[in-house]
Amino acid sequence: MDTVSFPGGVKLGLRRRLLGIPLAELARDARVQTELLRRLEAGEFDPRSLHRLARQVLSRTLDTTLD
Repeated sequence: MDTVSFPGGVKLGLRRRLLGIPLAELARDARVQTELLRRLEAGEFDPRSLHRLARQVLSRTLDTTLD
């Protein structure tokens, strides 16, 4: 059975979809690859390891924290 390594990433994906923000748009704004953001939202990548600008954009755009 697969497990989610970083539930905080899953929370970001849910929030993004709730706000109706396209994945590619958010990835562009955060200056990360779309595939990286997809992996983050799947819980496969720790959002705390993103570069500072990406963390700021995600936090501000999604009005949430990256914990």
